[in-house]
Amino acid sequence: MTPVKVNIFISYAPEDKPQLDKLQRWLYPMRDEVNIYFYDPPKKPVELPLPWQILLFWYSPPDFRDKYEKTHHSRRDKAHIYLFLASYKSLSNNQIEDDIDIAVRRRIKGDDFLGPFVFPVILSPSRWKAESRLAAFKPLAGGTPLSSYKQEDEGYLKLTEELAALIKLVQTRLGEVKFQQSRLASADQTKPNSGKRPLPYLGDADDSMEFQETAPFQPSEWLGWGLLLFLFVSVVSSLLPARILRPTRYETLKPGEEYLRENPMRPPKDSLVFPKPD
Repeated sequence: MTPVKVNIFISYAPEDKPQLDKLQRWLYPMRDEVNIYFYDPPKKPVELPLPWQILLFWYSPPDFRDKYEKTHHSRRDKAHIYLFLASYKSLSNNQIEDDIDIAVRRRIKGDDFLGPFVFPVILSPSRWKAESRLAAFKPLAGGTPLSSYKQEDEGYLKLTEELAALIKLVQTRLGEVKFQQSRLASADQTKPNSGKRPLPYLGDADDSMEFQETAPFQPSEWLGWGLLLFLFVSVVSSLLPARILRPTRYETLKPGEEYLRENPMRPPKDSLVFPKPD
């Protein structure tokens, strides 16, 4: 049976994004065992250049932010491990408070076997124990701030090793539950969790956790101005009087005057033989 990939949701303050990026690099070798999710919404769609706004007045660039919000909530609700990057900056972040609400609510309904598990990751010294609801949870890396290590990589190494051991434990437990579910399904029995709390995400296909943003349509501005100029000339030409658009040399001749061609026609050669009609 294929091992279940463990979903890790990382909650952080935007000011701590460099630390998040570094933690991702440390966890990259475990990409086959984990899915790492965090809040990273797409930016507001860029408006088309002015000429294209005129040409395509009915078109609006697609906005993927609403779709991302739904995906984000699904990922957060199906996480097996919650990591909260704690610093003095995170204590006043409303997004982190919302993430704590979800993690705590799910943790109350959970158990010590399947989780979900909640761990603070202390980035720098702060009053997180006194001012954060994370004080009830045991921090990783012994609770030592990563910035307190003489070499910061030592802290990330210890943090990664603890996470690797935890991921294998969660994978084993989820695999046992998934195997039990498959046996019950093959025996055509009712689901064992009927009337109880829903089981955690067991790695089944779920489109609600997939998010893909297509490349926006951004044509060249100069091409738009060229098309506008072409349309303008075409429209103006169609509105001009027809007499202006056709030759008028013959119309200006007075009675008795002849129009001399610049290249007069020459008579055919005498040796030229014309075909005879049948």
